[in-house]
Amino acid sequence: MAFSVTWEQDGTVRVFLEGRVDRETVPALRHQFFRGVLRRRPKRLLVNLSSVDRMDTAGLALLVELRNAMARHDGELRLDTLTDSVQRLIGLARLNNLLAIPNSRTSGHKNGT
Repeated sequence: MAFSVTWEQDGTVRVFLEGRVDRETVPALRHQFFRGVLRRRPKRLLVNLSSVDRMDTAGLALLVELRNAMARHDGELRLDTLTDSVQRLIGLARLNNLLAIPNSRTSGHKNGT
């Protein structure tokens, strides 16, 4: 699982995830998000999921937890460029509105597996 972070001047943090976001990788990802990113209380957290090969319910739970943590400090979580499989999983869980997913996927997204 690759995890890269870019901090912007306006208080926005962009996080790019690559690989799997599942029960095996979520504990390490959670640690990276809460110890390395959210500790600094960004105004906006943009999570790019365009290179996520697989996500399960543990990954969904992490996204909800991130959303709630951001909301507690008047911040915003936005998901960016989802794969078809991630989009489908969020839809099946009926979390589209809660997770503020983009209305349309941008070109260049990967098809899910």
